[in-house]
Amino acid sequence: MTITALQLHLLLLLAPVAGASVDGVRVEILEGAIPYGSWDFSEAVEVTEAFVEPVFGIARLPRKYGPGGLIADRSNPHVVRATARVRLPAGRHELLLRSLNAARLRVDGRTIASTRFIQGNADGHEPVPDLPASDRPGLRPLPPGHVETIVEVELEGGEHEVVVEAFLGGKKLRPEVGELCLAIASAEDSRFRLLAPRGPDVVLSDAAWIAHARDALRRTREIERRRRRTASAGEDAYWHRRHEIARRHIARTASTAPRPPRVSPETPVFNDVDRFIGARLEAAGVEAAPLADDFAFIRRVSLDTRGIVPSPAEIETFLADHHADRRSRLIERMLESEAWADHWVPYWQDVLAENPGILKPKLNNTGPFRWWIRESFLDGKPIDRFVTELILMRGSRLGGGPAGFAMATQNDVPMAAKAHVLGTAFLGVQLKCARCHDAPHHRYTQEELFGLAAMLERKALEVPKTSSVPRTPEELEEMLITVSLKPGSSVRPTWPFAGLAGEVPPEILRDPSDSRERVAAMITQPANERFARAIANRVWKRFMGWGLVEPVDDWDGEEASHPALLEWLGRELVASGYDVKHIARLILESHAYQRVPRENARDVPPPEERHFRGPARRRMSAEQLVDSLFHAAGKELGSEELNLDVDARRPIDTFLNLGTPRRAWEFASLSNERDRPALSMPVAQSIIDVLKGFGWRETRQDPITDRDEALTVLQPLVLANGVLGQRVATLSDDSAFTALALRVRTPGALVRELCLRVLSREPTPAELDDLAGYLSDGFETRVVAGAEVADLDGSVAPTGGRARHAVSWSNHLSAEASRIKLELERAARRGDPPTTRLRTEWRERAEDVVWALINSPEFLFVP
Repeated sequence: MTITALQLHLLLLLAPVAGASVDGVRVEILEGAIPYGSWDFSEAVEVTEAFVEPVFGIARLPRKYGPGGLIADRSNPHVVRATARVRLPAGRHELLLRSLNAARLRVDGRTIASTRFIQGNADGHEPVPDLPASDRPGLRPLPPGHVETIVEVELEGGEHEVVVEAFLGGKKLRPEVGELCLAIASAEDSRFRLLAPRGPDVVLSDAAWIAHARDALRRTREIERRRRRTASAGEDAYWHRRHEIARRHIARTASTAPRPPRVSPETPVFNDVDRFIGARLEAAGVEAAPLADDFAFIRRVSLDTRGIVPSPAEIETFLADHHADRRSRLIERMLESEAWADHWVPYWQDVLAENPGILKPKLNNTGPFRWWIRESFLDGKPIDRFVTELILMRGSRLGGGPAGFAMATQNDVPMAAKAHVLGTAFLGVQLKCARCHDAPHHRYTQEELFGLAAMLERKALEVPKTSSVPRTPEELEEMLITVSLKPGSSVRPTWPFAGLAGEVPPEILRDPSDSRERVAAMITQPANERFARAIANRVWKRFMGWGLVEPVDDWDGEEASHPALLEWLGRELVASGYDVKHIARLILESHAYQRVPRENARDVPPPEERHFRGPARRRMSAEQLVDSLFHAAGKELGSEELNLDVDARRPIDTFLNLGTPRRAWEFASLSNERDRPALSMPVAQSIIDVLKGFGWRETRQDPITDRDEALTVLQPLVLANGVLGQRVATLSDDSAFTALALRVRTPGALVRELCLRVLSREPTPAELDDLAGYLSDGFETRVVAGAEVADLDGSVAPTGGRARHAVSWSNHLSAEASRIKLELERAARRGDPPTTRLRTEWRERAEDVVWALINSPEFLFVP
């Protein structure tokens, strides 16, 4: 749809850009029949989006959203146009234009500079290009794959109209913006600054560009949030009606619903959850565990809601709060954090088998629907809507929308795989065995699985030869399995779980003829009590260590330990409008959750012995561990961009760019079919090594809920001796530990701060005495006067600066590409360069203390 002048004006007025106004740089996105290689497209395009940036520096574009607020694809190619009226003094100026693909600069309607159109590449045999060094001190080096041109112009003093246009994508090219910028320098000051109508003064240096890009990420995420809200308006009304229907269902069945039981005055009760748990404890004669102390509580709730340990400032704020409901106030703050969404992404990546590949993403992979998962939890999307969007599989297939879930390439019946995922995730039904034969240990047949798959496919499906057991009838008689469908059999779309849901109310179906929509409705309708209970059970297990039903993804033949509590939580979920946070809040605020853990989460007792006198003790997940280590150290992950085609010369269905990870869930498999050193990412690999050691899966071809929690010798080794542990413990100039060491006045104060950052508690008297004594020698003379701060830019930190190279798929077969990557691997193994602002002998003592804290068993466990 073409944006009208009024709509564009409103968009610009409402553009949520901190520090900018309509006097900033107006950025428009042009889509349509744009001919690649030509700027003659004025009659063939429309402005589909517009927003405002403070300067001529575009580091990231907001995602596009289609109906329902789902991530959508832009036309390929499309054009970005940045326009502003800029007041400049009279005289001679230098203008620097940088771009990844073709760009042009116009001033007052006259084209004065342009860059080349890029061409695709397939063979990988090109030479590695040199990255030219600039004669301007401090100028950010030209990024790989980019080009720049510098022109001198003589301008009259006054206001000038400046327009920068750039192509994104093209035939067999990925549409990426790269680092599109226009900078200016004058005779009086030779430093290039990003051109701006007014506002921020951004020098085009490494540090300034990275700070600008970080701000741009924040701004574009806020723009995206507003756009999702606008694009979702029509869907919101439908879901409000759906939830009213669900609430009426709850009201109609209230007379048969369980009520929180009475308990004795001695039983601790914070909310109704404790009445269900307390009644069971009383009946069994089991005493509840005591409450955890404040330090353990804030660490636990921070890990459980945000996936990271709390900061010392958050701990101090909590301890200084003397309100009677301060724990509830803390829980609310944690639930409102954006990190709530980040912490749920890896969980659903496992459960839904999200499995993107950066190389040849069509090769036995799904699309990267991780960003849709994050946005769903960021926006507080009701879980029934989340499931419906997943099942409908709309939006962008490779750009992050739920359509990526539909991908199961090199799978002759992809929807059979998806039916299995949906069954385990939302109904506690295991259908994996039914792919090739009737399940021997479950009640479900191959025909039932294929009937559900046919509903998802929206047509009858034939059973392929690969979905059968190639045995003679005589051989099959001697086996435990039954093969009731022959290859070539046609199975019509049929809902297989008659006992889980009745007929779908007609008012919740928008297209009764769409069998895929009917699957979503059958799963999420309020009459299907299994769905609400399955979701409540998953949230309960996440916080308490064990599910009320175990295993949470296979309920066949299993009993709930607390059936009335499970039913009550399911009804609470429905009555709240399917709000997962509501269930989380009920559990987190309970006395049962806040108690001292007593049992090991891996040792799941039978239902009759699962009393929940306290939560089960859990080890941190792999993502919690990695994110908490970097959070405690105040460092960026420092990974390379997850992209093997840095010059964007290959199509998106051949090479995905998953971006530069900021949280551990953003990593994916780095494997490449040729296993060449030139395609390695040594820093990312060092982080993935730790993730894999603690249960993270490099590929997720099957859905799981419970990861392998086995203890291995690799786990302490990879932390104690690996690159990641070394980076975290090193007091480099980008480390929060270094800042502490420079700031504190006594060794005891440093020990206290280190314990708060790493272990989320005060040191014990013995720890304080030992560690402070160890740090006392040389403490007074630890600071080196006049030492400079290293120029770390936050990307690929172990190299001691920006890892500049132009290795990409287009040249990965050259010997020079391998030589460069092997040198980067050696640099990564050396780790972060230590600060020179602290004397070496004392700094190493402080690093010993940090190393000991992060390698302590206490750090690894949720308290």
